Amino acid sequence: MAVENDYEGVATRFGVIARRYCAIVEAAATIGKTEFLLELYRILPELVLEAIRLPDIDSDAAEEDDPKNVPPILQRPAMSDGEWGLLYGLLKEKFGDSTLYWTVFDPLKNDEAIPGSLADDVADVYRDLLEGVSLIDKYVANTEAIWEWRFGFHSHWGDHAISALRTIHWLLRDKFTGLE
Repeated sequence: MAVENDYEGVATRFGVIARRYCAIVEAAATIGKTEFLLELYRILPELVLEAIRLPDIDSDAAEEDDPKNVPPILQRPAMSDGEWGLLYGLLKEKFGDSTLYWTVFDPLKNDEAIPGSLADDVADVYRDLLEGVSLIDKYVANTEAIWEWRFGFHSHWGDHAISALRTIHWLLRDKFTGLE
């Protein structure tokens, strides 16, 4: 079986990294800010690299593998808006003044800088990864989880992951250069 068609292996490999990211975020309340930033700094490049490697599965192929008559419990999001709000609040408090940063929405256009939020970035990546993880946990087809992760990466959470990584890089810069 070719690597591109080893959907179970792909889903397992990406799922391991997605679960590690989720575990780090879930531990945010129990670890210090610098340690939390370091953990995110280490996992985000790995997460982005593996997301780039996810195979292109069109949504029709993913639907063909999807079990018929999916019960409503499987159709619910893995994280409610209220749960996301609680996580966002916790992360906003954890990051404090460091949560806000400036960025350009579209780097290919000459636009003005807009504010971004590290708490929003980390929480959005978490929620989107959790969707794919929950599909695997509910024994939905691996192709559906891969499609969810890949589509989400290119349409939403990839931007958040890259913005978070860049911001964390700047927040930790002095730590690694000895300027702190």
